[in-house]
Amino acid sequence: MVGEHMETIKLDSWKAVSNYIDKGFWQPAPTYFEHIVQRNTYYPPHAFSKGQLASKSWLLKELNTSVVDPAFEISLRNGVVGLSDPTVAILGCWIGTMVHSLHQHFTIERIYGIDKDPESIEKSETLNRDFVQDGWKYKGVTHDVDLLDCSDMHFETGGELINCKPDWIINTSCEHMSTLWFDSIDEDQLVIMQTNNSEEFAGHINPVDSIQDMQQMYPLKDTIYVGEMITPAYTRFMQIGHK
Repeated sequence: MVGEHMETIKLDSWKAVSNYIDKGFWQPAPTYFEHIVQRNTYYPPHAFSKGQLASKSWLLKELNTSVVDPAFEISLRNGVVGLSDPTVAILGCWIGTMVHSLHQHFTIERIYGIDKDPESIEKSETLNRDFVQDGWKYKGVTHDVDLLDCSDMHFETGGELINCKPDWIINTSCEHMSTLWFDSIDEDQLVIMQTNNSEEFAGHINPVDSIQDMQQMYPLKDTIYVGEMITPAYTRFMQIGHK
């Protein structure tokens, strides 16, 4: 379903991208960056590229706009209201760069970061160790997203068997995977997704060419937000809503 308004953010130079980041929502505490600098050979540098940071900042900004203070409830045109203090699943989380800012801007019960690469999950838990140690406010999960039922997740992590239905499903790596994750989502789960039009990067098996292509591949019955961010390297597309 095409949204009532489609936003285009045009960042036609890397300086414009940098300015967008500087004014944006992706603003962790200084100690976060100190941790990264001290381990500059541990984390992949491209996880903190300008394109990555701009896209995360964009997501946080529009998700914040979609969430109503102070109860953090999602108001939908069909009258359905999302839960307060949600449990969140980040699919294809990589090293979990967005975890800190999600907890900074929203009241979240727990975030599960799911990725099939165990090394990435280990790094995600190191990067977000304060949240791991705080009652699993963040917990990494090594699992193939294609094998998960997003409406009824079963997985093992930290020696425990977990069964949960996340309230929010975040996937900023749709171009890296099939649509099976989306097919398994229930209508009462909030979907926050990004993809792009780049076929040049390794692992991009499922890119799209336009907003319309994204919405045909991932149709939502209620679209809260839909837009595109044009950068010098590629165009990233995002939609937020319910199936």
